[in-house]
Amino acid sequence: MPSVKTVEPPDLFFEDFAAGQELPTVTKGPMMVGHQVRWAGACDNYDSEFHHDEYVAKAQGLPGIILSGPLMASYLVSALAHWLGRNARLLRFSDRNVGSTMPRDMAHLHGRIQKTYEQDGEGVLEIECWIENQRGEITTPGRAVAAVTRRAR
Repeated sequence: MPSVKTVEPPDLFFEDFAAGQELPTVTKGPMMVGHQVRWAGACDNYDSEFHHDEYVAKAQGLPGIILSGPLMASYLVSALAHWLGRNARLLRFSDRNVGSTMPRDMAHLHGRIQKTYEQDGEGVLEIECWIENQRGEITTPGRAVAAVTRRAR
């Protein structure tokens, strides 16, 4: 059984971020049906059988099992939370599923700071984020807004 590596989020502050800054790419995969099944079990979300049963997926006209959009979004939110560190909190997150993630696909998670500003004494980051597969196709574009603690002066 593989060991699980726990990594603490960095201790970053608002001043550590700048507009245009790329967040480090995180790669997940190859994505497998087991990822979907474990996520469904954790969420008690087994309703859409085409997410874990190839026969059902093909009977519905799909090319095969498709991993769920909320699973992929959860990877993106987790990556954002880790990138921004322990002094940040996500205020808003949205994403769209514009492409499918199939078993054996890779998922490259990206983020870029679009804008930084101060509001009510906190630093605010507007972030563009997305998941790209191994073919360079964006499957899950998203946006986020985070509040980040300012460094003590």
